[in-house]
Amino acid sequence: MKHLRLLFLIAAVAMLAGCGVNSHKQTIALFGGSFTVIGASDVATDYWAEQLDATVTKYGVGGAGFSNITQREGKHIQWQIDQACAPDAPVYDTYILWASTNDFTWANTRSGDPWDYTQFDGYDEGKLDTQCGGINYAFKKIREKAPDARILFMTSTKCLNTPGSGTDINYRGPENGMNLFVDRQMMCCRAAGVPYLDQFTLPPFNESNVDQYTESDHLHLNEAGYEALRDLQVRFIREGKTIAGRHFVTNGHSDTDFPNYQRYAEANAALTQTPVAVLFGDSITDGWPRADEAFFTDNNFAGRGISGQTTIDALARFRADVVALHPKYVAILIGTNDLAENDGGIAMEHIVENIANMVEIAQANGIIPLVCSPIPAAAYPWRRELGPQASNVKTLGTMIKRMTEEKNVTYVDYWSAMNDGKGGLAPEHSEDGVHPTLAGYKIMEKVLLEYIK
Repeated sequence: MKHLRLLFLIAAVAMLAGCGVNSHKQTIALFGGSFTVIGASDVATDYWAEQLDATVTKYGVGGAGFSNITQREGKHIQWQIDQACAPDAPVYDTYILWASTNDFTWANTRSGDPWDYTQFDGYDEGKLDTQCGGINYAFKKIREKAPDARILFMTSTKCLNTPGSGTDINYRGPENGMNLFVDRQMMCCRAAGVPYLDQFTLPPFNESNVDQYTESDHLHLNEAGYEALRDLQVRFIREGKTIAGRHFVTNGHSDTDFPNYQRYAEANAALTQTPVAVLFGDSITDGWPRADEAFFTDNNFAGRGISGQTTIDALARFRADVVALHPKYVAILIGTNDLAENDGGIAMEHIVENIANMVEIAQANGIIPLVCSPIPAAAYPWRRELGPQASNVKTLGTMIKRMTEEKNVTYVDYWSAMNDGKGGLAPEHSEDGVHPTLAGYKIMEKVLLEYIK
């Protein structure tokens, strides 16, 4: 009997020891700016610890961003990563990067290319002054330190203390709006295979309820703001899968307004004279009025481009943003984002068919269509994994030109005027290889005016 009791006791101890093997608390390291360390942030991180049975170690520093110029006393997020990835630092189960607003407010012209500081640029340390370079630096260092750990990314929230900064998903902000910075964050994550939580479009924060969720500075979240995020954050950390709105700025439309009719609704209603021409397209056209407003006002042109849009999006809003304005001409420049697969893959012949449909709608309404060639592009920075694109762009241009010949309409050849000889854009004509600088737009303006005059 005594032996039986002893065996039972040994078995019980063994069972308890076995249970102990599975009682390991998850360890989380958190990096970022003031959003990760101000007092109210404990409302979120304490909740993580409770719901996930985890310990959370905060490395964040107020004022820190991913760019190495976005820092306070040298303590940017790259510095934080160096501390956590030092040889004597512990290895965590999960490393969470929470993007601040500091890169936008401190380094506004340095959102960067999603392939900054990667094997694609030879880990060029000169790119560490961009937000994207800093993000990729963090990914690389963490993977070297803890190859089996999870890396998760939480995007910036809206920067509501800067009115008109581009805090909505429809690109209404300036050229380097907050939405562009968040878009680059997501691009970096997609390129690196890192799951991300879209804290820009999903939370309830907006200009009308800013007092409810932020401190008096209309930037930092109060306790209600962190409460509004924390369940989503816990789900994200637990599942380790991207959580984002189905459409963000790369697609040029939102879930509630697919082709983005609202983008130009007010501007269309406010027109006091019929425009001579509507310049219609994607981000290349979207950025044109900001780069050279006088070109539009002096010639009575209306710019109706929406960043990220494909031919499908553009066709859907063609009547609202072109036909309803009754211009003499419409210059159609679209197709780049189809090649970049912003809405998924599409055959080139269908891209051309969508443009042909716009041509036919214009003609049926007495509008003269000017069908523009795509401008050269060696690659698409946000979809570098698709590989070189120069030949695809040239092929699409050839197919579009053939369609215009069949329909006896004008083909505006930007490609020949801007080709650097290798099927791309010269650095003085584009900083990212896709979107023109003012010098690039000046070339396009000269070409276009020849056809309109």
